[in-house]
Amino acid sequence: MGSKDRKFVSSSFWNILRHRSKIRWHLTLLDIEITNERELFLELFFLNTRYKNNLIEIKKLLLLKLKDFMNIAEEDLHFLESLNFDGFYNNKMPEPVYYELPEYLITSVKKSYPNDWKEVLLSLNKEAFFDIRINNLKVKSREEIKALLQDINIPVEYSKYSPLGIRLSKRFPIEGHQLFKNGNIEIQGEASQLASLLLDVKPGMSVADICSGAGGKSLILADIMNNKGRILSLDTNKKRLENASVRLKRAGVHNVERRLVKPNWNVSGLENKFDLVLIDAPCSGIGTWSRSPDSRFNFDQKKLNDLIKIQSELLSKASMMVAPGGKLAYIVCSFLIEEGVDQIEKFKENNKIEFSEINMFNMWNDTILPMNGIEYPFQSELKKSILINPAKYNVDGFFISMFQRRR
Repeated sequence: MGSKDRKFVSSSFWNILRHRSKIRWHLTLLDIEITNERELFLELFFLNTRYKNNLIEIKKLLLLKLKDFMNIAEEDLHFLESLNFDGFYNNKMPEPVYYELPEYLITSVKKSYPNDWKEVLLSLNKEAFFDIRINNLKVKSREEIKALLQDINIPVEYSKYSPLGIRLSKRFPIEGHQLFKNGNIEIQGEASQLASLLLDVKPGMSVADICSGAGGKSLILADIMNNKGRILSLDTNKKRLENASVRLKRAGVHNVERRLVKPNWNVSGLENKFDLVLIDAPCSGIGTWSRSPDSRFNFDQKKLNDLIKIQSELLSKASMMVAPGGKLAYIVCSFLIEEGVDQIEKFKENNKIEFSEINMFNMWNDTILPMNGIEYPFQSELKKSILINPAKYNVDGFFISMFQRRR
């Protein structure tokens, strides 16, 4: 199978995952058995940009290219000829089918975005954009990287909001390029870049990165701090920390200390130590589900409830690590009200004497505005936190909140 065929198969596979409930709803209406082959047929007929509504070309594809790879039966070809639906999107579909999400998640998103919830949910079923970030420890400017990528015919543009970001207009195996291997660039979504820039870290600061994973936030914080100061990167997963080690070395970062902690870790020895404590909290990840459409199939109400409990515990632990006058940041790549607004409201109620909430509008003006001149874009009903609308701003859905400990 050639590269074009592999690209076609990959595209169809992800398309089916993004629209699986709708595809199966149509097949159920026809009262026929749901098979992988028939799911592919509907994807080709309704969604594929090349084959959409073209039965002749679809049959050529199936008979000439895919018959050796798939179990295509004669009855399936007859099924193709019977396709005469008015359209893929049908107003008779229940909401969980139409939006490809269970009812409890739809209800939560309606609370987060009372006016835009439909657009937000539909954005999760679109193909994700591909963002990279320059590494200022090794690169002088975005212009340098943009020119190098354009020289090899990769269409790129500067990220709209992040002064460190570049967006590729199509997916490209960037991991194999020398720019990536040399640590000049990192793969990082624009919203994640913004969340890190807003933390206002400075060279020489002491920072704790809780639930650091493979080190995405630690990498950009070390870059902003110019490798000066200390970043303690904590995670419960040994493999993720090992992956972080590879990334840190590639990027030329040497002010990050990785520490493996147990799931029930305590803050003993870390109390009142840090100028900034960042909680990159484990969450549903719904704000990034356009990148991983299969994530929704491995998620349920119990997992959400478990995550909410963990998030609350992490906020409590992290607050004890903040030095007097220091800052606490809470970030999730989620727009569910239970993982963002509700968590922060509980924290404020329990810590109103010791911590004051920071206005993220002011943080933007102190950090990102001087770098690129872009005014604060994320207007919402929230007074001080940021809840990014992925449909409106064309970035991942994030929730960002910060507090300062009183001296």
